[in-house]
Amino acid sequence: MAVALSTACAGRAPSPETSPAPSAPPTPSVANPLNGALVPPDSVLHRVSAVVVDNYPDARPQNGLHDADIVYEVEAEGGITRYIALFLSTAAAEVGPVRSARTYVVDLARPYRPFFAHSGENDDTIDPLRELRASGFADLDEIQQTPAAFWRDSTREMPHNLYASIVRIRDIGTKAGYSDKPFVGKAFTFADPPADPPADPPGTGVNNADPNAGLARPAQQTPLVPETVISFWNDYQVHYEWDGAAYQRFIDGQSQHDRDDNRPYEVSDVIAVWIPAKVLDAIGDLAMNVFGNYPALLIRDGRVTTCKWVAANSSTLPLLVGDDGSAISLTPGQIYIEILPQGSTVTNGKKSWSH
Repeated sequence: MAVALSTACAGRAPSPETSPAPSAPPTPSVANPLNGALVPPDSVLHRVSAVVVDNYPDARPQNGLHDADIVYEVEAEGGITRYIALFLSTAAAEVGPVRSARTYVVDLARPYRPFFAHSGENDDTIDPLRELRASGFADLDEIQQTPAAFWRDSTREMPHNLYASIVRIRDIGTKAGYSDKPFVGKAFTFADPPADPPADPPGTGVNNADPNAGLARPAQQTPLVPETVISFWNDYQVHYEWDGAAYQRFIDGQSQHDRDDNRPYEVSDVIAVWIPAKVLDAIGDLAMNVFGNYPALLIRDGRVTTCKWVAANSSTLPLLVGDDGSAISLTPGQIYIEILPQGSTVTNGKKSWSH
């Protein structure tokens, strides 16, 4: 029996080794034309969605700003600001609270040819918006045009409880007769990301390689100072803290994050632009010509660079250029654009700028 068992075992074919399952091929990436970040190719085959977002204290924390590609912050009457959040690569599931538009807010959004989502507008914006709709501007107004693109959140008080989603904006916008055509254009010039990013955060003592290796630094920039303070008015300031990889954004000393996501906002670049505004009436409605050449600052990598904001017209995307007219390179990633009133200041260390 032992001989038979030995013979049987000797004649058994060896078990084949299990072959590892083939790994899925990596998803190819393309540069997001809005902010230069690498994203899946199909994520940018849409029209830009521009959403007017509330920034009244009762509206904080907001939703969706974490996923926006570009965020404009601009003054409104009453000593508050509002955001224009631009979405292309990420279909944020909840964006808001959504608030009303102003003529200059519409003008800031127009070069992107977006789905423009808002809840009403002030009186001097009614006629211009009507004319723009007649010419094909994709206006998604919650009050009169496309209420199905929005919903109310019962856990918040009106008027700070209106929300939208990018999927719903695209769906309702298409049903309203505006095609979800891919965005065409390039808003800014972006530097290539580092070829070999550090394995550990800078400053840990493990790998202190420059996180900005490979990025062409613009001329006339200040020394590295992590904190930059942007003052719209005496009682409203925005702080940006450079952590070696990105900027965290603070309001009233509180780190900003989405309502349903505790991750701090991580901003790659901040652009500060001074555009004069004029008060129209006793209510405080403002007029602002956003098209033109204006003094600006690029806040990047813990440094500040003086430059110019060039916005030729409503059909041309804005540019950021140096004194010689050449384009200044930004770091790929989320961009905040601070549209500052005259007399406001930007402070970085001991240096301040105002116009």
